[in-house]
Parts: sequence; structure tokens; C-alpha cells
Amino acid sequence: MSYVWVPILIAILFLMPVVIFVKRHLRDHREELEPVLVEHGYKFVSSRWPGPFKTGPFPLFEVEVGVAQSHKMGVRGEYDTYRLVVVQDESGQTHTIWACIVFESFQVRKIRWRVANDVNVPAGLEDLLEQVP
Repeated sequence: MSYVWVPILIAILFLMPVVIFVKRHLRDHREELEPVLVEHGYKFVSSRWPGPFKTGPFPLFEVEVGVAQSHKMGVRGEYDTYRLVVVQDESGQTHTIWACIVFESFQVRKIRWRVANDVNVPAGLEDLLEQVP
């Protein structure tokens, strides 16, 4: 009996989290973020992942009860990803806002928007931003 497949299986098990990380965190999510911004009169410039455990004005830990859970090939389909989004208004000024993209069953469920605590709210984005209690 040949045990050649054992190191291959172990390599796949160690590489799978890396592939999932790259897929989830290194995308710019333009296709999800841009339509919402255009609707409010802003142009999408760029989006980047701020780094691990950097959530900006969002709480570091949030608990949500009653969300359905889904798994596909052992990968959980419910997760949040945070983005620093650079937008441009009609006058050409750029602003940086935070976005929390909430995924459910591997699909975008909602996008939450906030500005950093020390930044003024750009005109026209007040109704887009989430109200902080």
C-alpha cells in the first residue's frame, strides 16, 4: 500500500485556509460597493483590507443571533469583512469611509458604512451611514 497521498492530503489541508484568506481579504469588493456609492453621488476609487483585527469605528466583536449557518466543503459561509473605502465626490475631493460587508450563505446580505470617529461626514453620505448608538 502506498502512502504517497498522505503528504499531498496534508498539503491541501494547509493550503486551503490560505486560499480562503486570499479570496476573502485581498479582493477590493468593487462590484458590491460601487453601486451603492454611485447611487449616493460618489465615485468608487479604491478599497483595501485594513489588516487583522482592525475594524475601525465598528466594534471588534459583535454577536448576531438567529442567522442561518451554511457550510460548503467545510468552509463557513457567514462572515464579515471590513474595508477602508476611498470615494470621490463631484468636486474631486477624496474621502475615506469604512465599510463592513456582511456575508450570509456566501452572498452579500448587507453593507454597513461608518466614518472614523475623528472625521467629518462628507455631504451626501449622511443617509448611507449607519447610526451609531
